[in-house]
Amino acid sequence: MQHRLRVWHALASIVFFTGTACAADPVPATAGSDVSGFTFWNDAPNVTRWGLGVGVGYRQSPYKGDDASFSPLPLVYFDNKWIHLFGNKLDISIGRWDNVRFTLRGEYALGDGYKESDAPILDGMQKRKGGFWIGPALAWDTGYGTLAASFLTAGNKGQKAGVDYSNAFDYGDFALVPHAGIDWYNSRYVDYYYGVEDNEARAGRDAYAGKAAYNLTAGVRLDYRLTPHQSLSFDAGVTRLGGGITDSPLVGRTVIPAAKFGYLYSF
Repeated sequence: MQHRLRVWHALASIVFFTGTACAADPVPATAGSDVSGFTFWNDAPNVTRWGLGVGVGYRQSPYKGDDASFSPLPLVYFDNKWIHLFGNKLDISIGRWDNVRFTLRGEYALGDGYKESDAPILDGMQKRKGGFWIGPALAWDTGYGTLAASFLTAGNKGQKAGVDYSNAFDYGDFALVPHAGIDWYNSRYVDYYYGVEDNEARAGRDAYAGKAAYNLTAGVRLDYRLTPHQSLSFDAGVTRLGGGITDSPLVGRTVIPAAKFGYLYSF
């Protein structure tokens, strides 16, 4: 199998066990938890943390004949009580209601889409591009883990929403974090990335109008704190694609494995 270097948007979701940030948290960890009722922003001290690192990810492409990809990516982390930035995802704090935190999220999908040279099944297809997504997000610290949700839109590329649950089990310098989630993509999203227009149809590739789909994802992450400022993370999981996606003549797989590894230095 020939592996190609491609920036993969999911790599930006790697989370590092720094003690100050968590992937399920769409707001900085500096927010307090002793607030009753809805509060805009928060009155916690404004402590700024930031870090730099590198990562690499592996993911199988869903498109027929397309190779799996390895993706290097420099990582940038910035966190205070108003802003949380990691990789391609930016959260701006709005407020909190007890243990539920609300943010406005911006996310750039670097690796979405394809070009026709990626696989024979895509020959003659118009290029599909990534895009900038924006919308509300929230996280609820339940005491038994974190339940997070978001609803994002990107204009002509459609809408997507997700709910995921994660819980960290700490063992000294190690943390084991199982996680699972469900993602919804509306018909416009599926049609843009997996649809086939009438003028793109050919023998072996019928026209296809995308339908809304739900993807299921499960995995486990292992974090290791090398020093108070350095951490490593390895995340492995699988995604089961929904029927609205797998019905596309472009798609040749139902289950997509993925793995990610990263290093972060926190200042």
